[in-house]
Amino acid sequence: MSTMTTIKVPKDVRDRLAALAALEGTSLAGALVHALDRADEQTFWQQVHEANAHVTDEQRSVQRDAGIATLRENLADDADEQISAAGDW
Repeated sequence: MSTMTTIKVPKDVRDRLAALAALEGTSLAGALVHALDRADEQTFWQQVHEANAHVTDEQRSVQRDAGIATLRENLADDADEQISAAGDW
């Protein structure tokens, strides 16, 4: 079991968190975890964007010729849709 702690936050922050928890049908801790997970994901994708911002069209062409799929190609992969439809995740 996780160790519990108490944090002090302004009442308006607590109220916002409570509203989010109610919307998500979870506890305050659950809403906080979900919010942190979303922030982590947003940070990850921002880093991906920044890391790929400097890649030139020529470099993308070389990667494609080497069989390295682009993120867009990976996201458009029909095999993923088939796996999802089959429930095989």
